[in-house]
Amino acid sequence: MTTSFFTNQDVVEIGPEHLDAVKKAAAASPLRRARWCLHGSHRDSVQEMIIAFCGDTYNRPHRHEGKSESFHVVEGRLLVALFGDDGSVVRRIYLGPPGTGCNFVYRLSCPAWHAVVPLSDMTLIHETAAGPFDPGLTEFAPWSPDVADPEGIHRFLGRLRDGAAAA
Repeated sequence: MTTSFFTNQDVVEIGPEHLDAVKKAAAASPLRRARWCLHGSHRDSVQEMIIAFCGDTYNRPHRHEGKSESFHVVEGRLLVALFGDDGSVVRRIYLGPPGTGCNFVYRLSCPAWHAVVPLSDMTLIHETAAGPFDPGLTEFAPWSPDVADPEGIHRFLGRLRDGAAAA
């Protein structure tokens, strides 16, 4: 199953059928996420995507030097957790779509450790990030569970979501 779709068009329109497709792809993906890329390739200087996250996806805490990212929530709710170098949560940012009373736009322009934690069964965001995309420039937090550690991931996400429920 494809988890990244590219349009390769000069004028891009995203409608309900695109959102349905990316949600279905996320639900069928082992990583439980998928993206509809509005940019043409990973080499583009601006990376713009509609990303679907299932509620049980794990986005490992990471940081990227010299990059910025911003997104707004299209559907669902999520938590962006910012961490100190020791793994302690230093800030929780709760986001939801317009009309929910939540903030709906987030931007990070420093190399802070961060993780995106869906709080809904399905969450859709529109993300814009500085390109080009080079996975080698993403530094994963050494104190965070590896993607191959399902028990560690379950405990880690539980702690983050417990804090979200209290907020």
